[in-house]
Amino acid sequence: MESTQQLPATQTAIGYLGYHAFDDGDAYRGAILVTDERSNPLEFRCTAPVRPTPLQRTLYGKSLLPHILTELIAAPLIGSLREKPQMILISDDHFFDLRCKSAFPVIMVSASKAALRAKNSEHSKTLLIQSSSGKFSELEIEAHAKFPADLDSSGDRLRDLFGRWDLTEPFQRLAEGLKYVHDEHVLES
Repeated sequence: MESTQQLPATQTAIGYLGYHAFDDGDAYRGAILVTDERSNPLEFRCTAPVRPTPLQRTLYGKSLLPHILTELIAAPLIGSLREKPQMILISDDHFFDLRCKSAFPVIMVSASKAALRAKNSEHSKTLLIQSSSGKFSELEIEAHAKFPADLDSSGDRLRDLFGRWDLTEPFQRLAEGLKYVHDEHVLES
């Protein structure tokens, strides 16, 4: 399923990538919502349900979910985009390995975890960002360990945008969109 709009050349496009498990964990659907710098939707794409077999669950074990999310959901979604984002934001670290296959920075956005950050500060590739408007709680942004420069290239832009709107809110829209397309049986055969 797709929906697209045009973006003026000077604006930042941000891809929000997420997934949801349906049917008691028997099916996974993913989606990407590309927004402009005002958080307006430019493009939305979702996958058909991915239903791993019992044999696949056995053979893949704990690597099944990262495989599904990176290889079967994220890579095809990003490859199908007409509106290429300048960065991709994720809220689940299972998507991090997408960065190894993507030309775009992949940045995880989450609520600040000050205690965890203090405990792991030596190994962390994270930045704490605050909303310059004071409207939103501070966030932590994190880059893939192999691509720490992604924070340098994306951090300032995300700080700027975070002063105007909540960077995590589009994940809620994405989740609601996924629920809608699943309930309506979109892309199911």
